Amino acid sequence: MSQFSAGCLNFRLDVSFFVKPSQFSAGCLIFRPAGLIFGWMSQFSAGCLNFCPAGLIFGWMSQFSAGCLIFRPAGLIFGWMSQFSARCLIFHPAGLIFGWMSQFSAGCLIFRPASLIFGWISHFSSSWFNFRLDVSIFGWMSHFFSSWFNFRLDVSIFGWMSHFSLSWFNFRLDVSIFGWMSHFSPSWFNFRLDVSIFDWMSHFSPSWFNFRLDVSIFGWMSHFSPSWFNFRPDVSFFVQLV
Repeated sequence: MSQFSAGCLNFRLDVSFFVKPSQFSAGCLIFRPAGLIFGWMSQFSAGCLNFCPAGLIFGWMSQFSAGCLIFRPAGLIFGWMSQFSARCLIFHPAGLIFGWMSQFSAGCLIFRPASLIFGWISHFSSSWFNFRLDVSIFGWMSHFFSSWFNFRLDVSIFGWMSHFSLSWFNFRLDVSIFGWMSHFSPSWFNFRLDVSIFDWMSHFSPSWFNFRLDVSIFGWMSHFSPSWFNFRPDVSFFVQLV
């Protein structure tokens, strides 16, 4: 099971891979990718001007992500899921193939359909004129997503993680409860707070005026990242993976 959430303008992408829970996050314009390397939970993050490569390699899932100007390819290969995602100008194809889930997603101009079929989750996503609907049913997680005029609602229930997300005028709230990880994230005027508790990893991240702090403690990885004036260091402390 994986999770994807994004908000346009101040774009933010989060992906969780629930083998032993891992996380991937990226932000465009002040784009920040991060990856998992060499184990269940290893992280690498880099940023240079507008070029930010990061990778997930040699695990149950293999991933590569890179950003250069407005070109950002990413892929998950040779695992239970295979995925390819790329962005060039306003063309955004992405796919999950040959795994427990099959997914195809493509975007050209303002048309973006996506489908997850024949797996634990069935998923449908389409976009026309700022209209986006995502529904996944009949699995550990039920999901609903809709967007009208910057309105985005995400609800996933009946699984290891329950998730709620909504957005009005740069307001984004994410709450996941009743699982290995509890998560809370609000956003007001570039303010973003992320808290995950009661798991192998505890995570806290606030943001004010391009200031971002990430701290994960009490797990295989401890992580700290501050940002001022496009300055972003990332440090991973490997407890069991040295």
